[in-house]
Order: sequence, then C-alpha cells, then structure tokens
Amino acid sequence: MKISLSDIDRQRFGVVTAKATLDGSEPVPEVMQWCGAHGVQMLIARCASTELAQVQQLEQAGCFLTDTLVYFLKRHIAQQDVALPDGYTTRLATAADAEAVGALAGLTFEGYFGHYHVDPRLDKRDADLVYSSWAANSCGNPAVADAVVLIEHGGQIAAFATLKVHNSLEFEGVLFGVHPGHQGKRLYHALMQLAQNWARGRDIAHMIVSTQITNLSVQKVWCRQGFEPSKSYYTFHKWFEGAGAAAGGAAQGAAA
Repeated sequence: MKISLSDIDRQRFGVVTAKATLDGSEPVPEVMQWCGAHGVQMLIARCASTELAQVQQLEQAGCFLTDTLVYFLKRHIAQQDVALPDGYTTRLATAADAEAVGALAGLTFEGYFGHYHVDPRLDKRDADLVYSSWAANSCGNPAVADAVVLIEHGGQIAAFATLKVHNSLEFEGVLFGVHPGHQGKRLYHALMQLAQNWARGRDIAHMIVSTQITNLSVQKVWCRQGFEPSKSYYTFHKWFEGAGAAAGGAAQGAAA
C-alpha cells in the first residue's frame, strides 16, 4: 500500500493529511485503518479509472470524487525548431527565480478547479497557494523538479514549465503557466517544444503530461504535437470525524 502523511498539506490546510495511490489490489478497509492509526483527518486517494470495483469501495467508505486526471504520452520526442514571438527569449530557471515563478503560478492557477479547489471544506485561497509554492519549490530543488523552462519578455517571466525526470526513458511536463498578459501568442505551444528539446539533449525519448479531463484546450495542443491518451485516474477525498472543525479553524486563521 503506497500511503504516507503529507507535511505540505498539513502546513497549508491545518489538518493531518494522508495521500494514497492505489493499484486496485489494496483492500480499502486497510487504507481506512491506516488513516485511523495515524490520526488522519483528510485522505487524498488516487486510483486508476479502470479499477471500478475499488472506486465503488472508496465511495462506500465515504470518499467523494474531486477530479479525473488524464495522462497523455508521446513515445518518440524529437528536437524541434522553436519560433518565439519577437522580443521573447528562453532560459532555464535558477533558485533566484523561485519567487517570481511562484507569483506567476499563483496568478495563472487562481480559481483553477483541481481536487483541492472543489473540496468545500478547504479554503480556496489556500488551494491557490498549493500551486504557487509547488512552482516556487521547483526552482533549484531536484526533489521537486529537474528543470524549469522559462520564457521571458522585457526582463519579466511570461511563461514557465516545470519538468521532472522519472527514469532514463521518460520525463513529465508537470506544471505550465502563461501570464494572462502574454496569452494568445502560442507560448504554451512553445513551452511544450522547449521541454522536448531539453529532454532530447539528455537522450530521454518519452514525455508524459496530465490535466483535468475538462481542460480540453491543452489536450488539443498535445494532440497536435503527436501526444496520445494513455491512462486516467480518479482522485477522491475523505474527511474523518473531527476534521471539519479543524479545517474551519484553519480557514478562519487564513482569512484573518
């Protein structure tokens, strides 16, 4: 059973949080027992959408659906010519860019309907900060990301992409963001190309990306670049007895 406590979620939301990735074989009652033994208040559980029996067990245990995540795969990436608009340049981020990248992520992910945002017990502003801190920590921290590709204009960061290598053959484009003032210039398309060029320079052949099933615009970009659907996952949340009061206190503290 792949389950662990999440320090970052506890710090962000003020409740003891566990994250579990289930492969279909784990008995859901054992997951719940583990949570009880560790004082978990909020469980975030993810399982493949093909594991319908496990999905039903999670629902019967009081879990509720918070998102459907779809993955796309490109098996043979190749070096590409990237045509940035006039005045735009690209480079890799350093640790010194963490604050600016985090601020841009906070702007681009504001109101994003990820699994944190759709949980009515979590403060939406705290949910926004999940993505900004994630993006900031990607700069210079190899445990979070192996590289962050930037596109700049006028000395300011206009777009970013965080990249994580999974093994010698595969890497993932994890977080992407384009400043609202620079949208409509095909910068997201350019980020995808730049990410593949970065990987080809390291002899990595496969790229994966994921998003909410409802985010059709980026899925269309992926299809035009030769990506194909590969797998999908459901994300569930479950609140245990006593969690509501703790979450409410955290939300009030954030509001104050």
